[in-house]
Amino acid sequence: MRKRTLVIIATGFLVGVSGAAFMKHTKPERNPAGTTKSKWIPQEASKHLATLKVKIEASEVPKSGDQEVTLTGKITLQQSAQGEVRYQWNLPEGVHVVEGVLSDSFPDVKVGQTAVTKIVVTGFNKEDQKLVSLQGSTIASDIQVGASAVVVSKPEETWEAVAPAMQAAAEEQLGTETFRGRRSYQSQ
Repeated sequence: MRKRTLVIIATGFLVGVSGAAFMKHTKPERNPAGTTKSKWIPQEASKHLATLKVKIEASEVPKSGDQEVTLTGKITLQQSAQGEVRYQWNLPEGVHVVEGVLSDSFPDVKVGQTAVTKIVVTGFNKEDQKLVSLQGSTIASDIQVGASAVVVSKPEETWEAVAPAMQAAAEEQLGTETFRGRRSYQSQ
């Protein structure tokens, strides 16, 4: 019995020492998040397994005045659904419909097909930030599902537009600064 206990302890000790030696030589290099240039590019915001995909395209947004802007909504059915595909445009205060319907439905949309709705509005210009949204919905597996999209009149003032400049400024400010954690890790 004692011999077996000694063999088990010795085997455990050898496995532990060899595992520690192996782990010492396989440490991945780690860098602080702020020191490497990111290659991340924002992707189109939609879920690939969603039943509906909604997208809005705007004709050129005028700088000012009450010029007309055409907003085109595209609702793609990506999975089978029962019934019609419904939509609803939501307009902020000061944006008015000149032509088109704010809500309606498309009766026989098949998987892979895109239903298109267009409205012409005034008040959607670069003087003030305005957000127009389009919501689409349908019934899938006896559950109401939906998706939405937003278009803005001043995209240069959104976080998506401002964030790259903020990141570049932060990287410029950090420069080649070495972080304490990184320096101590590399010296090991």
